[in-house]
Amino acid sequence: MNWRDHCQEKLITAQQAAGMIRSGQRVLIGLGTVEPQNIATALCERWQELRDVEVVTSNTMRPYPWFDKDKSAAFKIHAGYLSGLSRPLYQEKRLEFSVNTVYSPSKWLDPDRSADMMNADVCLLTLSPPNVQGFCSFGDQLWYSRAWVKRTPLVIAEVNPLLIRTGGDNYVHVSEIDYLVEQAEPTKPFSMTLVVSPDEQEAAEKIGQLVASLVHDGDTIQIGLGSVSMAAGFYLREKNDLGVHSEIITSSMLDLYKRGVMTGKRKTLHPEKLIATGMFIEPEDYAFVDNNPVIELRDAFYTNNPAVIAQNHRQVAINNALAVDFTGQVTAEAFGPQMYTGVAGQLDFVLGAYLSPGGRSITVLPSTARGGTVSRIVSMFPEGQVVSLPRTYVDYVVTEHGIACLVGKSERKRAEALIEIAHPKFREELRAAARKRFWP
Repeated sequence: MNWRDHCQEKLITAQQAAGMIRSGQRVLIGLGTVEPQNIATALCERWQELRDVEVVTSNTMRPYPWFDKDKSAAFKIHAGYLSGLSRPLYQEKRLEFSVNTVYSPSKWLDPDRSADMMNADVCLLTLSPPNVQGFCSFGDQLWYSRAWVKRTPLVIAEVNPLLIRTGGDNYVHVSEIDYLVEQAEPTKPFSMTLVVSPDEQEAAEKIGQLVASLVHDGDTIQIGLGSVSMAAGFYLREKNDLGVHSEIITSSMLDLYKRGVMTGKRKTLHPEKLIATGMFIEPEDYAFVDNNPVIELRDAFYTNNPAVIAQNHRQVAINNALAVDFTGQVTAEAFGPQMYTGVAGQLDFVLGAYLSPGGRSITVLPSTARGGTVSRIVSMFPEGQVVSLPRTYVDYVVTEHGIACLVGKSERKRAEALIEIAHPKFREELRAAARKRFWP
């Protein structure tokens, strides 16, 4: 029997789906590539008849009209991670931002706590068609979707036949979905890989080579969202038997798997499996990951749990940063108090790697910004700077000028190590600042 015949009583139009949402309700939206774009567009068309619909979204990929200023009475936007589309709303104070890592909302599920990003009236997402057993796939972005489906009173899904299937937790039975909207034109895969800017290309290549010197055969790695960290993965091609336990699977990881570098044979948790909760890959990679039994997407509360991460011996976390101060504090998400993205799972994996036997965390960043006019190694953060990683857990810091190991060092010795990997034209002024701050 065709899945449409089996689910006939659940099939509705995007307009009918949007019509079920009422003023004042909170609506969860699927992340990234699995945004239910047809229902979302239909919902935006109702802006004149709605008031105070709270849209909970993160890293949104499309410029939906609910971002428009003239629709702010109808839609209130709530995000836990900013994209280029949602960032202007934050700067204009038209967006509410949740302070959380990927794993920290698990604590919000305690019965005596409020959980804006977990508790809602409606959940809108995208699924694959049900298979013969009635199970749908969440595609390449799993994250919190299973928890959302179980906790939300009304769940409506767009059906996209192009969504991939993987192993792990990446499924839901169609009986748990209230209504289905079939996409007239299936959404094709699109690039989720961040490209290194031309002015940082040389630095990224040198950083990648230095990162490779810190990664050993048999390590299990995580690569975080960021152009330099994601590019660093391509420099691990000479390694052997690497494994993956990560928040995201990147194209560089798939490249390593295809080359026989990433076998996972020495992993202590889920050997021979690539474990993540989402993918940031190129369109040409989708055919390779579809129905590939080696790849398992699992709930974010599992993949990003530091206690789970630490079960991997020699877990290596590789993540981007915007700046590092003399004591080792890292900001990866903000300029001063102004949010730029979000901490995502970076702190989760830094803690997990710290707890892992033989584990390491590696923070990567070019030594300068703004065309070489600003040092990313700074003596002190400005007042109000959002700190993503506390200095107590920062391990290796890598720029194109070298590697600084901060673990076990005093403030003074941390400053000295970081100055050595700063851009040469800023080192003298940084040394002067260090002498003033740490020497009698």
